[in-house]
Amino acid sequence: MGIFTSYGFAMGDLVFKLFNGYTTNAMPTQEETLLNIMERNKDTELGKKFGFADIKSIKDFQDKVPMSTFEDYLPLIERTLNGEENVITGDRILRYCESSGSAGKPKIQPKTTRDVWNMYCLGFVGTLGCVGAYFREHGVKHMPTQKGPLLMSLNGHRLKNGLMSNGAGQLPFQYIKPILPFFITTPKDILFPEDEPNTDILYFQLRTALADRKITYLGSMVITLLTQMFEYLEENWEMLVHDIETGTVDKRVKCPESLRKKYGNMKPNPKRAAELRKIFENGFDKEPVALKIWPKLLYGYGMTGSTLMVYAEKLKRYIGDLPMHNMGYAASEGFMAMCVDMNSQDYVLLPRSLIYEFIPVDEPDIERPLTLDKLEVGKDYEIIITNFSGLYRYRILDIVRCTGEYNNSKKIQFLYRSNMGLNVANEKTTTDMLDIAAQMVEEHFGIKLESYSYYGNTEDREARYMLLAESKDITKDMLPEIENYLEEAMTQLNSKYGKYRSWGMIGMPEVKKLRDGAYARYKASLVSQGRIINQIKPVTVINTPEKKEFFFGEIEE
Repeated sequence: MGIFTSYGFAMGDLVFKLFNGYTTNAMPTQEETLLNIMERNKDTELGKKFGFADIKSIKDFQDKVPMSTFEDYLPLIERTLNGEENVITGDRILRYCESSGSAGKPKIQPKTTRDVWNMYCLGFVGTLGCVGAYFREHGVKHMPTQKGPLLMSLNGHRLKNGLMSNGAGQLPFQYIKPILPFFITTPKDILFPEDEPNTDILYFQLRTALADRKITYLGSMVITLLTQMFEYLEENWEMLVHDIETGTVDKRVKCPESLRKKYGNMKPNPKRAAELRKIFENGFDKEPVALKIWPKLLYGYGMTGSTLMVYAEKLKRYIGDLPMHNMGYAASEGFMAMCVDMNSQDYVLLPRSLIYEFIPVDEPDIERPLTLDKLEVGKDYEIIITNFSGLYRYRILDIVRCTGEYNNSKKIQFLYRSNMGLNVANEKTTTDMLDIAAQMVEEHFGIKLESYSYYGNTEDREARYMLLAESKDITKDMLPEIENYLEEAMTQLNSKYGKYRSWGMIGMPEVKKLRDGAYARYKASLVSQGRIINQIKPVTVINTPEKKEFFFGEIEE
């Protein structure tokens, strides 16, 4: 076993040991963690405003501090970007974390040492702890040296105060850059691409991964990219095998000249190419190809969650019953829950990572939100968090379901975001963004959309947005132009959409014209079923089989 493999699994075992202690004493740990946060931040502007120094319990905290949303923090975070200290956190800000946020305005949130450490320990090392425990239970005493691809870009960008901003999933890897080559096959110039939008990342990921017969795992922050890697391989295996055989880069591959020069002058590997060609010529339908390509492959990891299960099902065609770890439930606000079993969709709440409160979905006006010990299995809740980086009683608008217990903590599953519009690749586009995009289309083309709906198409190889619009102003000749502009609008409104488009996780949008009167007929059909007409809301998102069947049946041929 390699030294970094030994170290990684030893750290994973330690994280699991501590995790079991904290979850066994879940509520005392929550109280202790809250007092720690109050003490650290009592001299900040918010700490003085809400009397953190006098808070001695979760009840005190709920009585003194109001619930908040991101809009409450916008001017305060802007001040931290201008160099002010002790505004929302008393700890030193190490960097910032970015998520999709509101329309055209990504959320940029500060990250202090404790939150960054939680992301690393729980988001990366915790996975190794779970993997190690799983294989020990299955008779594997010593894990082989670990190596595999990491299917993501680690690029961030520097903010005006000189600190870096990254996505939440990128954070754990930012502090271990020097040792990444010891357990990741993906080269540094692909993890940190110089021209990401104009680089066929999946080609270079596969080019290096296919050449290495000793790969033991497949890794991605989001399951989508693993699925797309295999779909890309199925479509382009002849090109990839030829390039491995000859040490060249096919002219069809999009990349900067520096990458073409480097990878176009690699040592030819005809032996490995012949082995791969034999596997792929046998087809992709007879049996899963992953273990044929990499005989030492043991497991994979990547977040799935309820909205991405369609990709997990597609992935099984290529990997079969390969054990998969779902990593955790995390966002820019923090690492909220960890998956402790392979092949599971349940996450365990982490009582030392954040402070949690819950509003029952069926009791939205509850006087006092619940603590984690009060959750009932089978019930759905809006989750409220307090972290170590300056967010207090923060409504992230996520809805979760309590699915069980682990020690004295709770297991949950993420269900949806309450303001969610579309989420085909974990880009989390809100309904506000969808409405603004439609308005932008109207203004740009000088047309009126009588009504419109969006559909997240995950059935095709490339997931994509579909806009179904009823408009007397749209002609068939206009549809390609509207599709191109809708692409621009969505990229402006949601930074994650643009990023995932450049990674190939989301395809070009489609626009379909509906027959005149489609929405009037939809309302009439609901009225005929007993619905009250003035209670029928606009269908911004087509999110049920019944809605899909109706509106797709109204598409103009």
